[in-house]
Amino acid sequence: MTNQAANQETSQPHKERWHIEDDQGLKWAFQKMEQKRQEAQGYKKMMQEAFDFYQAKIDDCNKDIENFKQIVRQYADEQLCEDPNWDFTDSPFGRIVMSKPKVDMQPDRAKLIDQYKDTDYVKQKYSLDWGELKRSLKAVDGHVINSDGELIEGVKVVEKPAQIEIKHKNANGRWVTKEG
Repeated sequence: MTNQAANQETSQPHKERWHIEDDQGLKWAFQKMEQKRQEAQGYKKMMQEAFDFYQAKIDDCNKDIENFKQIVRQYADEQLCEDPNWDFTDSPFGRIVMSKPKVDMQPDRAKLIDQYKDTDYVKQKYSLDWGELKRSLKAVDGHVINSDGELIEGVKVVEKPAQIEIKHKNANGRWVTKEG
């Protein structure tokens, strides 16, 4: 189905896409993009203000919850002093149960590695310093060679074509390509 036939079926007039004819049109397009950026910033600001408003409400609720928890802990401590086996499970909104005591270990990794360095408990990890290696390599005719002219396996040459970048000034006055 052609565009014309599709437009006739939906009874919507066919609109041609606007295109830039000269530098003045280009300036106009950049002006419109800047207006839309500012409009988006306005929406972001409104969204942040709404977020801040509700975040303050949530923070107030969390403070109240912490206050109630302290009151509940105080009551539970009093009950546990009287009866070490006391617990509370009679409410659909919350329970008080005592966890069992446990032992936790906090390792000093450097000392342990030194002590167990020749055992299966210590693993050596190799990592490639790609940044340093890359500085010593060159791409020649689709192959990679090192500074001695030796062919390097394990590195693939990927040609990237030049691209048009559309830049604008951000709030800090820097030229950037990303919105926001």
